[in-house]
Amino acid sequence: MVENSYGNNIICSGPQMSLSPFVTTTFNQKRPQDYIYHTPVYDNTDANDDNVPDNPGNILFYQENYSGNKDSLGLNFGFALTFNIPLDNRFQNSCLDAAKTQINIQKQKLSAERLNYELARLKNCGELKIAGIQYHPESPFHALCADVIVTEKKGQVIPHNHKLK
Repeated sequence: MVENSYGNNIICSGPQMSLSPFVTTTFNQKRPQDYIYHTPVYDNTDANDDNVPDNPGNILFYQENYSGNKDSLGLNFGFALTFNIPLDNRFQNSCLDAAKTQINIQKQKLSAERLNYELARLKNCGELKIAGIQYHPESPFHALCADVIVTEKKGQVIPHNHKLK
């Protein structure tokens, strides 16, 4: 059966069609090739009507018979077509529902991993920018932190100067 696996041991098999071509041959051969054969014809004469042949075993002549012996070759070919269709769709539908649920769980896990990656990138890039560390603008990794902006925290006083009069 053709099966689809969705992880977490969810394996669904559905209707399928199988097409199997085949070729078979047979060859019959008789050697030596005898086209005729002879059979004895016995004397069945019962002159005294006692139901016993008068000359048992006496061969009158040999009859010539055509044997029909020929070589023969048979070649058969064709296709075997098979359909497998489930008779109870409840199990198929349950499996497909479980597969959809598993796919949604996998998508959710992927989204959570993407969020973790983006938050770690934001944190690490921000800390490096505050420390004055960054990639060279021509580096292929420069774009990795290019979208990260460091701003002051709420209530934070940024070092500044005032002019006094």
